[in-house]
Order: sequence, then C-alpha cells, then structure tokens
Amino acid sequence: MCAIMVVFALALLPACASIQEMVSGKQKPQTGFRFLELLAEDDFESGEQWRQYADGADLFLGVRVGRYHIDFRGRQYAWAQRDGDFDDIVIEAEAAQVSSYDHNAYGLACRLDPGNRGRGYFFLISGDGYASIRWSNGRSLEPIASAAPSRHIMRGAATNRLRAVCVEDYLALWVNGEFVADARDGRAARGAVGLVGLMNYEGKRLSVAFDDLKIWRAVADRPEI
Repeated sequence: MCAIMVVFALALLPACASIQEMVSGKQKPQTGFRFLELLAEDDFESGEQWRQYADGADLFLGVRVGRYHIDFRGRQYAWAQRDGDFDDIVIEAEAAQVSSYDHNAYGLACRLDPGNRGRGYFFLISGDGYASIRWSNGRSLEPIASAAPSRHIMRGAATNRLRAVCVEDYLALWVNGEFVADARDGRAARGAVGLVGLMNYEGKRLSVAFDDLKIWRAVADRPEI
C-alpha cells in the first residue's frame, strides 16, 4: 500500500459562514451506524504506508516523527491518498494543527477517485472552529453540509479527534466524540481514504499533523420493524 499526493491552487472555502449557517446546525444525526471489523490502521511510525513528497520550503506531504504531515504555503488545497478501495466505512484520526494561522481547513476524505484526481468527499474543520462536509471534483469544492461553528472543535494550535462516516449515501462528521454535521449525497459509492489540508489566503501557511488513523467497515443502524 502506498499513498498518492496531489496539490492544486484553486478556489477554496469562504472565510466566514453566513448568519443562517451559524444558527441552523443540526443537534442530532439523521442516521445511526455500527462499527464492524477494523479494516486498516496507520500509526505512521515507519512511514511504509505513505510516500513522501516535497517541493522546496513551501510544500511537504509525508511522514515525519511518527505523524503524517500536510504542510504548505499559499492559496491551495492538498490531499494525501491511501491506496485501497472502500465502500461503507468509518474513518478516525487525530489531527493536530501546528501552524498559528486559524483561517484554514483540514480533515479526512473518503471515496476518493482511485485515479488520484481529487474527486470525493472532504470532512473538514478549521482552526477558528468551523465544520463542513464538501464535495471535491479535483478543481473546486462544493458544500454538502455548509460551514457552521461548533463548540466541540478545539481551536487554534490544538489536537482534535476526527471521525468521518461514509455509509451508503449518508455522510457525517464527528469531532472529539461529538456529532457536528451530516448530509446525504450519492455521487460516489466507493473509493480511497485520504487526509486533506486547505488554505484560502496567499502567503499563509497551513501545517497539520495526523496520527492514529483507523478504518472500520460500517453499516447503517436501522431500527427493527
């Protein structure tokens, strides 16, 4: 297994959510789910599962000191894609913001195009406390669950435990064990798992370190009739 890394300089997330988005966040998930068997895990101690990529001082994607780092400067987004083809899964990982500038976004991805063109679902939080779920076509991002603030996100240079749920057409983001956003979308049914970083501003740096990544098979938890 190895990762594939790509970077594009594209239109990204808005700096702020609207007032309507700020007050309309759901309090409960639409659908329950159940963890099944553990399919894969990465502790990033050896770096064997992910290749490294660097382009001077302004871009690094790879394993350093037991964590996977996404570190770059400028208005762009980057993803690190793990080989593998998954359908209904739950992904969890720790994400630690290292850089000081908080108007950013970072997180997990599921059902990425195996051809590494960036098509798939992004589950994002920001250093200033926002959460969203986005569809990426590899050139731009479309909101599925619009950006909204969450009190469950540790802000700034902090560590958050992220969980992305991709079960059937149901997508959900949990942070530090708490539900923060969900939506339904049927554009992709399976694909690769990834790590994601985004920056909206020229000259600003995003540096995030990921650790303790796990992937489980999962199913929707429907009530018995």
